[in-house]
Amino acid sequence: MQKTSTLKPFAKGDIFLGCTYLNNPDDDHMGEGRILQFDKNWIAKGTWYTSGTRYFIVGCTVAPDGTLWGFDCHDHIAVRATPDAKELPPWDSGRSFGSVSWDQAGNHYFGEYFIGKEIWKGTSAKFLADGTLGVGHIYKYSPDLKLLDDYPTEYAPEPTRFKGITHSTLHPSGEFITYTTETARRLMRYDLRNRRQLPDLAGYPDADPYDRTDKRWFIAVAYLPDGRLLCTVADGLAVYDEAGKILQHIPLPGYGWAQVTPDVDPRYALAANVWTGVAARIDLREEKIVQQMDAGFTAPFRSLAGIAVFRG
Repeated sequence: MQKTSTLKPFAKGDIFLGCTYLNNPDDDHMGEGRILQFDKNWIAKGTWYTSGTRYFIVGCTVAPDGTLWGFDCHDHIAVRATPDAKELPPWDSGRSFGSVSWDQAGNHYFGEYFIGKEIWKGTSAKFLADGTLGVGHIYKYSPDLKLLDDYPTEYAPEPTRFKGITHSTLHPSGEFITYTTETARRLMRYDLRNRRQLPDLAGYPDADPYDRTDKRWFIAVAYLPDGRLLCTVADGLAVYDEAGKILQHIPLPGYGWAQVTPDVDPRYALAANVWTGVAARIDLREEKIVQQMDAGFTAPFRSLAGIAVFRG
């Protein structure tokens, strides 16, 4: 039975956490879709019980027009809510999208989360008509969600072998997208204007991509307005310049920082840890956590797989 949502009109600084209530003992990604709403000081405001979803809500993002997005990539569903807290009809994209960015014209760039023909053990997902989960490309859609282009992006091998583009972020110039295959060894880029793969921003070519004990890998990415790149890694948050040099490495407690976004004030970043259920505000200048909130869901019942902020 669908519960009644209590989502409130958005205010500047509101924080949203994708925190699905897992309730299926036979599928560790399946449950009641929820996005939790907090004000800028982490005071709870409301809960959005998403319509049409059955799995993790990942990749929460606020569009330039203020619309909040989230993705059930297992079921090909995108959910949206407007700044006045109205839920829009769920959109069946037909593919396993898990992240989105927008250019100045309002076009959408979606990253395809899944690849291959076999989902990781313990969960399930919708397959395409050709029997695959996907091909791990970036897709461009118009402002009214009409498919415009399919970019044949590369993805990187990783231990579970079913992930394509799990996290993506458009550079402030609008010219290229930087993206990751979560827990893989490459920090990848794709030139949208010239339709070509760019050299990786960073990487660990000497690492065995299937070795889980060697945690030199990349997870979530998000650009700051000045072109610096936030990237969560196994033990914290790295900040890269546009040449791929690490400007900062900020240790964070616990493994599993799977989502990151700039805060309203770009001095701060917000990050979410899917394994511990903790979300945090990180002071980039002082290189430390200044606030944190425990969503209450730790592994194996981990579900904190999205974080977004409303910038007003």
